[in-house]
Amino acid sequence: AAEAAEAAEALPPEPAAGPDATTVLARLPDGKRLSRRFPKQAPLSHVRTWVTAASPEAAAACPAGLELVSNYPRLVVGEADAPLSLLEAGLHPQATFFVREAASPEAA
Repeated sequence: AAEAAEAAEALPPEPAAGPDATTVLARLPDGKRLSRRFPKQAPLSHVRTWVTAASPEAAAACPAGLELVSNYPRLVVGEADAPLSLLEAGLHPQATFFVREAASPEAA
């Protein structure tokens, strides 16, 4: 929990709504929803950090790690996608992610 708090503090401040901000909605496995704005150039790693920090329960329920799944555009965000920005991923000005446990390498 302390690591999650430290990670959350490392995130940039939430920007005001506007043309350079992307609104991100995350639906957790337990049905809860989180919402936050990020700069459109923010890397997807910031979104993953935010979800993990904002919902330690979801992170704890996913020992293999979290994946963020967007239906449109279809995108599964894992560790490898972390450097990609929201804009580069085609997720600006709004993104909705479903949070799920990462698939294990053996299952792929």
